[in-house]
Amino acid sequence: MRSFFYARVSSKDQSLERQLEAAKDIGIPEEYIFVDKASGKDFRRPEYQLMKRMFREGDALYIKSLDRLGRNKQMILDEWQDLVKTKQIDIAVLDMPLLNTMKYKDLDGLETLISDLILQLLSYMAEDERKRTRERQEEGIRIAKQNGVKFGRKKHKIDDTFKAVYPEWKQNKITAVEAMKRVGMKSNTFYRRVKEYEANL
Repeated sequence: MRSFFYARVSSKDQSLERQLEAAKDIGIPEEYIFVDKASGKDFRRPEYQLMKRMFREGDALYIKSLDRLGRNKQMILDEWQDLVKTKQIDIAVLDMPLLNTMKYKDLDGLETLISDLILQLLSYMAEDERKRTRERQEEGIRIAKQNGVKFGRKKHKIDDTFKAVYPEWKQNKITAVEAMKRVGMKSNTFYRRVKEYEANL
């Protein structure tokens, strides 16, 4: 079994010191420490992908905290399943001792159960994150509406430009295409405004 350590920071200015110190404390060989300075929005990171290609069944991956793997909990859940179930490696999250698949190797018959419980925990965290995101969005929309912010497509009004362009188009001095261009409307919107305008003439 080989032990790997993955460290990540989002920008070049952030420090990797704590993560690398943790790798040193558990005795990870330098050639098995992989570092990315990249966003956690997805797994398209060069060092992570290189490390993943090196994995063999029975290897172990250590990370300092779950958010070093990624920032989206659903993405982490999917990746965790791929690593544990498909590649059959172990994962240990140092800041969350419960998330350590190696702890359950000696529990005869319980290893799969414990692993599934961990995945359920991650799944709950993913759903909770989605719920909180929706709640924040809904709250933001509600506050914006209270402050008079309008949502949805902006309605094109019958303004002075439209009133000037309308007779030229009606008298065939300009084409409909030219009229639409001048008033900044698409075809269906233009003809709806024409209908409204003519109804009030």
